[in-house]
Amino acid sequence: MKTLYPNTIKLLSGFLLAAALQSCVKQSGSWRNDQIPGGKRDDFHKLNEQLLHDLKSNNTDDISNLESKDMLDDRSNLRRIEIVGNTAKTADYELYDEFYVINRHRTSDTVENTSAGINSYRLIYNGIEHEMYFALFLPKDKNLPNQEMVTAMYAKYNYGWKLASLNSNTYKINGKTAPELYTVARQKFDKTQYADARLAAELSLQCNAPNDYWQYTHDADAGKIFQEAAEATATHYRFPLTIDDVASQPKIFRIGNQKNSHGWFPVVYYTTKVSIADTNAVKAENMKIRKVINKLLPGIDADKDYMFYSACSKLPLGAGRVDHFDMTVKLR
Repeated sequence: MKTLYPNTIKLLSGFLLAAALQSCVKQSGSWRNDQIPGGKRDDFHKLNEQLLHDLKSNNTDDISNLESKDMLDDRSNLRRIEIVGNTAKTADYELYDEFYVINRHRTSDTVENTSAGINSYRLIYNGIEHEMYFALFLPKDKNLPNQEMVTAMYAKYNYGWKLASLNSNTYKINGKTAPELYTVARQKFDKTQYADARLAAELSLQCNAPNDYWQYTHDADAGKIFQEAAEATATHYRFPLTIDDVASQPKIFRIGNQKNSHGWFPVVYYTTKVSIADTNAVKAENMKIRKVINKLLPGIDADKDYMFYSACSKLPLGAGRVDHFDMTVKLR
């Protein structure tokens, strides 16, 4: 099979932070974490430290010195770097996993971490240059319920080691990864808690790809359980769902997930005959709804820290504004 790595890119002028990195491994393959040759790994870590520092300080000029020519030419990367920078400012980040690879061809290649149990994963990528390096960062505080992963992909061009791509995406929601949330959804479904299973599967889908190359090894089909739970919810509950145990008979027309600083939790939207302007009356009715919500939608308030409710004056249709009153309930 033909190797496709001619050095055809012209040298760029200016200060190159990564110029000191020199390859000391010649055969094709991949090396993870402490398998990476020591001196080379130290140099990669210097690049990473500089990148994180520049992201947190919003130093776009210095970040530009780290970027490849292709990244610099693609103006859409300006917005992406801004987004990653905003993510980097939300927490102190540290290296979670790293891979140094020597590619054989430019076709799709794979590296993987098989030691993380249910959270084992692979990175599937195009070998844009002969030598590449992946750095995956997560917050140092492992107790953060919602965690974003920052991923930097470097490549060795003929003008030195440079960033080939940079992105961030959700890794954990409510302290759980996508496979862990999928497991919760499956358990809920098996208990016939269909609405809550649908919400858990929805969260699993939200964090199923922490970066552009990521694929979980145990590729649980969250999309399938979401569809199954959604269909079962529609069949068993038939929205709008009248709350017969409350005299005013409010009607639930939608459920979903909503975020606050503590995580993502269920939100219940319902129409009410009570005047939205009379907030005390709305709250009183809502207290009655809370007492029966688990009977109507089994499991929806179990093992949750919060729930949200939105009482609406009528069923929202189209883009028209509907009067509503939103409530946050702390469950534990």
